[in-house]
Amino acid sequence: MAERLTRRGAWGSLGLALALAAAVGAWLMDLAVPGRTAGETRRSCALEKVLDGDSLILACGGESVEVRLHCIDAPEHGQVPWDRRSRRHLRELAAGDLVLVERDLDRYGRIVGDLYGAGSGRSLINLEQVSSGNAAVYRRYCDDPRFDWAEAQARRAGLGIWAVPGEQQTPWVYRHRERR
Repeated sequence: MAERLTRRGAWGSLGLALALAAAVGAWLMDLAVPGRTAGETRRSCALEKVLDGDSLILACGGESVEVRLHCIDAPEHGQVPWDRRSRRHLRELAAGDLVLVERDLDRYGRIVGDLYGAGSGRSLINLEQVSSGNAAVYRRYCDDPRFDWAEAQARRAGLGIWAVPGEQQTPWVYRHRERR
């Protein structure tokens, strides 16, 4: 009988160890999403509406939320034709299942976050907007070197807003000028 109790105890300990390993593994996988840190909220979402090249409305668990994409600034309404191109590209990228990693709230109450396609590649949509030339790096709010590298590549290739010189490359300057 002592032998049976010892085997049961060993299996129970092994089960506990496996459960603990699975929990730690899940936590580490969560951190493996680029830009993700402990304590950030991760939500499964679907696209409701694209507002512009860096802002959308998502349906997340039955709740409608407005999201501002972290690290990027896209052409404003009126920065023709770049505003429409950027918005259209974001709509294409955000089709299907999405994963939103919330980083912060901005002064307008919008969620500032990283948006990932939920497929096996889990591409960072924020970064895709920059690398395709459909948004610039908003350096005031971004210290992620991947964005600087992606923008440099898009500039060299003359993609999107980098195809011709102009204020479409700096939405923050355009906004400031329009407020005057």
